[in-house]
This record gives sequence, structure tokens and C-alpha cells, in this order.
Amino acid sequence: MSRSEILREGREKILKQLSGEHENKAKLLTALIDIDDEMEKLRRDENAKNN
Repeated sequence: MSRSEILREGREKILKQLSGEHENKAKLLTALIDIDDEMEKLRRDENAKNN
């Protein structure tokens, strides 16, 4: 499984938790931002390799 697939799965889990009643939404949002940042970095790195 690639890193991007792992990140996508983690992102989906967090989004499911956020849609319900979760006691610490700030922590989940921080984790979501971290995942999105890493996914963006992977995209930039991939684009740089292809250009």
C-alpha cells in the first residue's frame, strides 16, 4: 500500500469521526490538516518528478 493510499484511508476515518459526536474535534481537525499537508507535499513531489 502506498503512502498516499494510507493517508487517504486515515483522512476518511477522521472525516467519519468528525461527522459524529466526538469529544476532541480540535485534535481531529489538526490531524486532518496534517494529512492534507502531507498529501499536498506528495503531489508536489510527484509533479516535480514528472516535469
